[in-house]
Amino acid sequence: MSNDEASAVVQTRLEEGEYERLRRVATENDLSLQDALRKAVREYVNRHGKHDPDDPFFSEPSKDPTADPSITAKKADQYLY
Repeated sequence: MSNDEASAVVQTRLEEGEYERLRRVATENDLSLQDALRKAVREYVNRHGKHDPDDPFFSEPSKDPTADPSITAKKADQYLY
């Protein structure tokens, strides 16, 4: 992640044992602490977060006969790939 991207700095405290385990796992996986923490946050949010109900991906297909039905497939491809 470059500093040019929109981002937020998050600061927290870890117990010494937690920090050492994080540092060890990051080192074993050839990750910086920042990358390891970002990965941990993503995994936590993916596991515990709920989908955005306003996301059109989760809405019913349009009943409009002039609507392009391929849009849903294109959006699904963007999410998946």
